[in-house]
Amino acid sequence: MLKRSLIANYAGQIVTVALGMVMVPVYVRHLGVEAYGLIALNAVLLAWVQVLDLGLSPTLTRDLARVRDDASREEVRVLLQSLEKFVSSICFVLIIGSLLLAPWFAYDWLNAKALPKGEIEVAFVLMALTVSARWLSSLYRGGMVGIDQQPKLNVVIVVFAIIRAVLVVPVIMAWPRIEAFFLWQLMAIVGEALTMRIVLGRHIQARIFTRRFSKAILMARARLSLSIAFSALVWATSTQIDKVILSKLLPLPAFGVFSMATLLASGILLLANPIQQAFIPRFTAESASETRDVTPSYFLASEIVMIAVIPVAMIFAAVPEMVLHLWSMSAPTTPDALNILRCYAVGNACSAIAGLAFLVQYAEGNLSLHIKGNALFLVILVPSVFFGAFHYGASGVAVAWLVVNLLQVLLWVGIVHRRFLPGINFAWYRGFLSRVAVTGALAIAYHFADLSQAPRIELFVLVPAMWLLMVAATVVVSPIAQRKARALAGRLVLN
Repeated sequence: MLKRSLIANYAGQIVTVALGMVMVPVYVRHLGVEAYGLIALNAVLLAWVQVLDLGLSPTLTRDLARVRDDASREEVRVLLQSLEKFVSSICFVLIIGSLLLAPWFAYDWLNAKALPKGEIEVAFVLMALTVSARWLSSLYRGGMVGIDQQPKLNVVIVVFAIIRAVLVVPVIMAWPRIEAFFLWQLMAIVGEALTMRIVLGRHIQARIFTRRFSKAILMARARLSLSIAFSALVWATSTQIDKVILSKLLPLPAFGVFSMATLLASGILLLANPIQQAFIPRFTAESASETRDVTPSYFLASEIVMIAVIPVAMIFAAVPEMVLHLWSMSAPTTPDALNILRCYAVGNACSAIAGLAFLVQYAEGNLSLHIKGNALFLVILVPSVFFGAFHYGASGVAVAWLVVNLLQVLLWVGIVHRRFLPGINFAWYRGFLSRVAVTGALAIAYHFADLSQAPRIELFVLVPAMWLLMVAATVVVSPIAQRKARALAGRLVLN
C-alpha cells in the first residue's frame, strides 16, 4: 500500500507541478505580468487555507486512519458532517468580508498601474470564493488520505489540475481578463471538492445533505486541532509573510518577477509532499501499535525525502540561470532573480526535510514541543523578513528565509529527535551531511563549468543529466536505498 500510495502521490504531484511551471509563461503572455501578480497573490491566499482550516483536515485524516470498528466509523462519519457545517459557516463570513474589503484592496493595498480598479475588486471577491471552495476541498482531501485512497485522490487531483491549468487557456484567449481566469478556477475547485466528497462519502457511508452536527465530537478534538492550527499559522506566516510584505512594497510587475522565482523554488516542497502524505497513515498506525516504534519508518522516509529534494536544491543553487532558461526563455535572469531562486531552493529543501519531524509528533498526538518550536521559529523569522524586505528588498527576504530554515534543520530537528526518537541524532545527521557533501561537491563542479550559455535545446539534456548524477551520488551514501537497490538488482538478475 505504501509503494502504491507513493507512486500515485508522485504521479499526481509531477503532473500538477509540471502544469504549474509550464503554464505560467502562457498566463503572463495572455494576461500580462500585472495580472500574474494577482494570480500569485491568490496563491498566497490559498496557502492561508491551512490557517483557516484550524487543524480540522489533519484531525479528520488522523481519525479516519485510526478507524477500527463500527463505533469509530460512525463517530468519524458524524465528525465529517459536523466539520462540513462548521467550515461552511465560516466561509459565508469570509465571502461577506471580501465584498466589504474589495475596494480597499484595489485602491489602497496594490500598486497596480495597468489593471482597472473595478477588475481588481471583482477578482478579489472571486479569490475569496476560491479560498472557500479550496477549504472544503482540503477537508475532503484529508479524509481521502485518512482512508488511504491516495491513488483515487490523485486521479481526481490530476483531472482537475488539467481543467484548472490547461483548459483555462482557451478561456483567457477569448476573454483576456483576470476575472475570467479566476471564475474558471472557482468552477474547477468546486468540481474537485464535490468529486472528493462523493468518493469519501461512499467509502464511509456519509450523506452530503444531513442535519447531523455534534459539538461534543468537535470539542473532543479541539486541543489537537488547535495545536495543528497553530502549526499551520506558523507555516503560512513563515512561507507567505514575505509575499504579503513585498506585495505592498514592490510595484506589481516586480512582485510578479519575485513570485515567478519563488514559484519555481516551491517545486522542491511539492516533491516532498507526496512522500510525507504517503507516510502519514504508516506513522499513525505504528504509533498506535504495541511497540509504538516509528524509527525504521522515519529513517526510510528521511532517506526518500533527502534523495528527492537535496539534488534538486543543489541544481537550483549551482546553475539557477540554466534552470530559469530551461523553464522559460522569458523568465527573468537578473542577479536578484537568481539569488532569490538559490536561497529559496535551499531553504525549501531544509523545510521539507524538517517537516518529517512534525509528522512524528502528529502521529503521537503530542504537539506541545512543536508549538514551542514554531513560536520560536516565528519570533526569529518575521523580524528577519521585515528587516530584509525594508533594507535589501526581495534579495534580503530570500537570505532571511535561507538562514532561518538552515537553523531549523540543523538545530531544531535534533531537539525533536531527542524527545521523540532518542538515540538517532548521530546516525540521522551523518546521513544528512553525507548527502549534502556529495551533492555539494558536484554542485561546485557544475557552477564552475559555466554551461549557462548553452543553447536551450541542450539544456533539456544537460540539466536532467546533472540531476541524475546527483541522485546517484545521494543513493550511494544512503544505506536503506542501497539495500533496496541491491535487492532489486538481484531480482532482475535472477529473472
